[in-house]
Amino acid sequence: MRCLKMREEARGLFAFPYPFTIWRPPESAVKAALAIAEDFGIGAIYTVGDVVTANFLSYGVRPKAAAVDMKTRRSERAPRAREFGEVVKVRNPPGYITEEAWDAVRKAVESGDTLIVVEGEEDLLSLAFIALGPDDAAVAYGHYGGALVFIPLRAYRVLAKLLDYMDPC
Repeated sequence: MRCLKMREEARGLFAFPYPFTIWRPPESAVKAALAIAEDFGIGAIYTVGDVVTANFLSYGVRPKAAAVDMKTRRSERAPRAREFGEVVKVRNPPGYITEEAWDAVRKAVESGDTLIVVEGEEDLLSLAFIALGPDDAAVAYGHYGGALVFIPLRAYRVLAKLLDYMDPC
């Protein structure tokens, strides 16, 4: 895929909590996400964000792949790289999905057991996982207000249309 940059006027679309937004403490949020995963027949979960990834790992759920930037707004710890078989480092500025990041997500979806460590910002990589993940997968990421957002791909792949609100780099 080519490099994409978020349009500033579309920022609000990207901040909206799609479609399952779980406003609970971390342990019960992960449990709720797992219940949704069971209802939707989810076989793989991709996480985006340090806190979300660390929370899933803390509660015994190993994401098939994850993207983090090793920075958090809160005091929780970032996930440990040794939890994953492969660690890939990419550059991805805020508001972008670079070709390098697209490639890392594609490879992570294909092989699994991958931690993508982003120099810059990982937030928009949730869209890359939505676009590239298989139908029986889900993407989990943190909403800036403190919620867990959980997206079963078979039912909500239409969210990849948000890529239409980005411009080529």
